[in-house]
Amino acid sequence: MATTEERPLFSFGIIADVQYGDLDDAMNFTQTKKRYYRNALYLLREAVQHWKEENRIQFVLQLGDIIDGFNTRRKNSENALQAVLKEFQGVPFGLHHIWGNHEFYNFSRSYLMKSPLFTGPESQDIASNLKEVVKKEADAVYYDFSPYNGYRFVILDNYDISMCGIGRDKDSPQYKKAGEILRQMNKNEELNSPDGLFGVDRRFVLFNGGMGEEQLQWLRETLEVARQRGEKVVISGHVPVHPNSCYVMCLLWNYQDVLNILQDFSDVVLAYFSGHDHGGGYHFDSGNEIHHVTLPGVIEVPPGSNAFGTVDVFSDRLVMHGVGQLESRVMK
Repeated sequence: MATTEERPLFSFGIIADVQYGDLDDAMNFTQTKKRYYRNALYLLREAVQHWKEENRIQFVLQLGDIIDGFNTRRKNSENALQAVLKEFQGVPFGLHHIWGNHEFYNFSRSYLMKSPLFTGPESQDIASNLKEVVKKEADAVYYDFSPYNGYRFVILDNYDISMCGIGRDKDSPQYKKAGEILRQMNKNEELNSPDGLFGVDRRFVLFNGGMGEEQLQWLRETLEVARQRGEKVVISGHVPVHPNSCYVMCLLWNYQDVLNILQDFSDVVLAYFSGHDHGGGYHFDSGNEIHHVTLPGVIEVPPGSNAFGTVDVFSDRLVMHGVGQLESRVMK
């Protein structure tokens, strides 16, 4: 008979980069991997059905890029969004949608704030109850929630500072700041090209973004409150923040700012989950004892496989049960 300790405290589902579109299969931007646009919807359906049948997860972290940017060329963004949202109708678990670059290729922030992809207001109990936490921007999509006593999840907005698509208004300070950063570091006419950039500097491309000072301050203060409460924290964003957890061209522009904060709160933070790099990746930062997990992208999974998982949370470990191309692992 299973003891209480052998049962998880709670569980959640995780998936990234579905990038559905009613489009024929095609090669990716770098012409290195095939993308299965229509099949991605079937894989999402399979994941949702799996979680329903498991009947044990409390919520799903959908790590961004749920539809593909090519939908805009066919003026099919709204139909594609409705198709993926339909797969979540009536599910017996909560949803937390993170915004990636493809959300902004399709929609403005003002549109997304009014859409079902905005899951921020559900449980910002820290921000509403504690004056010491910084007030957030009006169109921010970073927030925190506590699904179980002693545990807190933090959702980051990795495109706060960005020139991606139509997400930010071109007159906004965030868009202008992104332009300054990119043009200082990337001298190419095509800003999605890393030509002439080396090492981690290859991250300074248009499809990445950064986090502003207000959000960084909010993250620091939120983690400080979690520390005071004795909570353990799991952080998620679309873009990876550790260079050993992904291909460096997929890193957050100011990833070091985030790593510095995580280092200061290594006694609190358990893991950072992200997508964006479709090849996936994993790195255990042994100095801080923080797990950096980059999920493989569903969009590049061929028919017959998949890439999603269920994470069981125990008092001393996270156990990720991967399906298909997502590797299972125990994270102590």
